[in-house]
Amino acid sequence: MVQDERRPVTRPERVVWNRLAQRRGELFSRELEPERHAWWWARRHDGWAGRLNRWVDRLRDTTLENVPYVDPTAAADGVRVLVLLHEPAGDAEDHCGFVSRYANDAVSANLYRAADRAGLEHATTLHWNLVPWWIANPAHPPRRLAGEVVRARPRLGEFLDLLGGPPAEVVLLGAPAAKAWDVLARRAGLPWQLTTPTVSRAPHPNPLVHDRLDPVTGRRNGDRLVEVLRDAARGARGETVRPPRAAAQRRRPF
Repeated sequence: MVQDERRPVTRPERVVWNRLAQRRGELFSRELEPERHAWWWARRHDGWAGRLNRWVDRLRDTTLENVPYVDPTAAADGVRVLVLLHEPAGDAEDHCGFVSRYANDAVSANLYRAADRAGLEHATTLHWNLVPWWIANPAHPPRRLAGEVVRARPRLGEFLDLLGGPPAEVVLLGAPAAKAWDVLARRAGLPWQLTTPTVSRAPHPNPLVHDRLDPVTGRRNGDRLVEVLRDAARGARGETVRPPRAAAQRRRPF
């Protein structure tokens, strides 16, 4: 049988990765929740987050890089906890456009569930990246994480200046973020706002890592992520945080 080329191509079923955000009416997705996404997209320059997102506009215009926006629903009560990945995903700008636990991807879904279990409040938490643009963008020559971390250091300082004060807690998600942090400290120097917070290193919420067992502790990485986020939430509230287990101190998070 000859296929009728005029017949419309059936699009694959849209997958809901972040079911918790969808169930609570919080999902950021152009495809699945277009009205909600459009409402917040139109307001991304409003409120306290507006100054950050106007800075993102300038960064996008001057660098021609893929840079998603700050979540306008986050940190309404101030940035007490800053959660950092090393870079945004390649599709972050097109699929959601925000760096948010409410995005519809597997990493955001795992992170949101972990934060929910940990009691890490959205109103005091902001998610961002040490390098604000997609490093492996094929529109640019090949680049390496270390070089881009150093290049992005002035931009990170500008971003932190706009927060109105340093966070109480910083959480680095995954080995690439930990590596980027170490390179930044060694080669360019941490911005002053990052020298005072308590810094924690957590496993990456990527599904390939999330459910694996840590070879040193024998514990599930997802449970370790919850523990780190819970301690950050407690520290941000000024509560006493217990010291980490000796075995956990030796481990190297994925």
